[in-house]
Amino acid sequence: MRSVRWTIGSGLLPAALVGGAAAVTLAWRSRLPESLPNSGGVGDRPMLSTVGVDTLAGVLLGSALAVWVTGLLVFALTRRISGTGRHWLRLGAQVAVNGTAAASGTVLLMMLGAALDAPTAADVRLSWGYFAALMALPMVAAAVAGLLAYLLAGAAPPASPGTGSPTLARAAAGRDVPEQTVAAGPVLAAGGDERLLWWEFRALRPVLWTTGALALTGVLMVAVLVPLVGVVGWAGAAPAVSALAMVPFTRYRLVIDGEAVRVAIGPLRRRVPISAIAAAEADHLAVEDWLLRGMLRGATARDLPLLPGPALALRLTDGSRRLVTCRDVPTAVAMVNTLRARQA
Repeated sequence: MRSVRWTIGSGLLPAALVGGAAAVTLAWRSRLPESLPNSGGVGDRPMLSTVGVDTLAGVLLGSALAVWVTGLLVFALTRRISGTGRHWLRLGAQVAVNGTAAASGTVLLMMLGAALDAPTAADVRLSWGYFAALMALPMVAAAVAGLLAYLLAGAAPPASPGTGSPTLARAAAGRDVPEQTVAAGPVLAAGGDERLLWWEFRALRPVLWTTGALALTGVLMVAVLVPLVGVVGWAGAAPAVSALAMVPFTRYRLVIDGEAVRVAIGPLRRRVPISAIAAAEADHLAVEDWLLRGMLRGATARDLPLLPGPALALRLTDGSRRLVTCRDVPTAVAMVNTLRARQA
């Protein structure tokens, strides 16, 4: 199943994006002038220079093909790398390939669509609204295609025993402290005068790889397209702009103290007061269930954890239930129950 997803994400999806843009270009060719405005021609600004339709199509589709071939090389060369590292490299390449193909195809089709049935380049006039859309829509297309490529990659394979990185989570009472069990669940054998604090801070590697791949793709596309096709080439910065928007979502933070359980990814923040918690228990939310719930309830639903995987389940006093992603769930469960017992 994993090989099928990689085949779709790295082969079939880019082929559909590049091939679809090429097919539409060929179908429209008889209705297009020989050249298009390259500088000027927006609003009431005079046209200063032109670029050939075939040249524009060749540069944009050629750039997408070049990135695609590079992605396939990355896919092939990573066979000798260990499972987890190979997954992240292939994921970054797959996102970059699909984001580039979507942005390039969108720019090309929007430029050609504005020139349909125009006798000459001088008859092609772009309104400022259309020009703004020409700058913005490739970014949206790159983001959508990149997200689809990310979802097709699936979750990283489990790490081999002993190869995982040490957790950043810590409890003041220590991870080897024996636990006691009460009606509300396990608690830590910590003295009443001990302060308990949980601080978990980690980088989200899939988002980091995706952000880096999009940023590099945008820089390369601008460097290639602007000298060749002029101002329109700046639309190639769409992947880089998408990468900037993703930067705040590259860190996950979980804090548990005597007042509340707080989680945050960038601007997405949630807080559950300790006084509102009846008990805590361990749970797990698979990636596919997390995606399905996100689509049905919205990604910001309060009963949906910000990330899939092992989760701290909080049963609230009002009968509802909240899931919080956590690395060391058993210790976090005992800690929350201990804090809740102290307030009882």
